[in-house]
Amino acid sequence: MTDTVDIDFVALVEGFQQEVVGQRPAAPEHYDTEYFADDWREGDNRYELETRRRIEARNPQLIRDLLVDGRVLDMGCGPGFLMLFLQELGVDVDGIDFSGDVVALAPPEVRDRIRVGPVTEALVEAQAYDLVICREVIEHLTVVQVQKTVEQICRASKHLVYVTTRFHPAPASLLDFTTQFDVDPTHITLLNKEFLRVLFVLQGFRRRADLEQQMDWGNKDRVLVYERVPQAV
Repeated sequence: MTDTVDIDFVALVEGFQQEVVGQRPAAPEHYDTEYFADDWREGDNRYELETRRRIEARNPQLIRDLLVDGRVLDMGCGPGFLMLFLQELGVDVDGIDFSGDVVALAPPEVRDRIRVGPVTEALVEAQAYDLVICREVIEHLTVVQVQKTVEQICRASKHLVYVTTRFHPAPASLLDFTTQFDVDPTHITLLNKEFLRVLFVLQGFRRRADLEQQMDWGNKDRVLVYERVPQAV
């Protein structure tokens, strides 16, 4: 029985390896003005200020009330609308996005607070922010990019991280991941939720189930909230 389990696990890892190596990242040029501004998304989910304000609904206030105790970084901020909504609530917030087009699309109030660059690289000082947000970004990355992005999210945060993404609806194993091209041609990685949790644990963070429950007010089951574990002296 032990040998069979070992063989099955080796095959599982080898299959995972093949799929990961075969992935190709999306280019920054894909996330141009047309990607954000056109009306190709379901439910009139356009990247216009008032449309995004309606879709965000309670999120900015919940972030402010439950998660914020200092500076905030929005990794993969897009045109910066969430940044604006948080700034309107008095939050000190910066953003990072790897598409150069988002700066021109961003509201003037936050435009100069967006840094253009990949979320997989160290673009800010270590533990420079009390909260790091990364919402609806993970699904656009390869698995290798996801691992690097989690590392940078945790590196930038000295306290909390708040992540949302779309997960594999029915994973067969911890290493199982799928795509969602019918929703977005760049949804290349829908992970097993527990796999993503493991990546945060390996960065020295622990789950805040209480905060996840409160932030997931829409019951979409896409929310992760983790906090840095204090290092023993």
